[in-house]
Amino acid sequence: MIRLVTQQGQWFDWNDPKIQPFPDNLVFLDLLNPTKEEERECESWLEYQLPTREEMQEIEESSRMYLENGAIYMTAWVPVGMESDEPDTAPVTFVLSSDSITTVRYTNPYAFRGLMEAMRRQAAPPYTSDGVFLLLMELTIARIADVLQSVESDLRRLNRDVFALDPRRASVSAERDLAGVVKLLGHRSSLVANLRESLLSLSRILQFFLNNASPWMRSHLAVQFRSVARDIKSLDEYTSQQAQEMSFLLESTLGLISIQQNQIIKIFTIGSVLFLPPTLIASIYGMNFKRMPELEWIWGYPFALGLMLVAALIPLVYFKVKKLL
Repeated sequence: MIRLVTQQGQWFDWNDPKIQPFPDNLVFLDLLNPTKEEERECESWLEYQLPTREEMQEIEESSRMYLENGAIYMTAWVPVGMESDEPDTAPVTFVLSSDSITTVRYTNPYAFRGLMEAMRRQAAPPYTSDGVFLLLMELTIARIADVLQSVESDLRRLNRDVFALDPRRASVSAERDLAGVVKLLGHRSSLVANLRESLLSLSRILQFFLNNASPWMRSHLAVQFRSVARDIKSLDEYTSQQAQEMSFLLESTLGLISIQQNQIIKIFTIGSVLFLPPTLIASIYGMNFKRMPELEWIWGYPFALGLMLVAALIPLVYFKVKKLL
């Protein structure tokens, strides 16, 4: 699918028969899951090649950012699916020239879904390639900031929940809660790692753009681009702080789980000690010797039971006095 945006802010779908061929006043070509025919049509209008999906996946920096036929090629990893249970990042290629911007993507990030509304709200026609690129960067950074704020809220809630638990009171529900905390921390850690990867790639393409678009970029937008670059740097530092918080919470949670497990082992150990003296007495009176006077006593059986009870109570009182229970 190809979406077309003119300098006057008109949006079209290229599949509409009225848009054959492309208008001359296009400023933005957005290719979402393009077919071979759509790629050829765009390349014919742009007069330069577009990267394939395989080329977009390459990790070499020279394959992600380069100049060709006067156009700036940049591929960034953009966060996708942040509102789902499986957030991820996906490559998006930006091809900029002085008169147009082309994007090639195989996912639908938040920035592209909100671009039209942002163009209507923040800028007035005629639109330019650098202006559209700036809006896409701002929307992407704003989305990352929103997700990081959501992660921070989760971390604060987890911090309260984890340290509100009493590790000395071992229970199945407490262990289940702590296991849930570990899982949630794992998911949030993976999310923050994806966002850090995205911020790093956005920082690189933005710097590459500023270094190579200066001959035709509008001067008043350069200040806004540098502001976006500062936002990226601050968010990257924020993700580092969150990574440290999650590491601390994870270590604390695992420590609490270890304390609870030790408490369970302690209970079993004390229980074993409590039953040792009664077991010894029962073993003595269970021996089959001919001369055991207690066997002839009328109160021999109650005497043995009472002795076992006293032998169990003495260690119990001792543990209570020493506050081991």
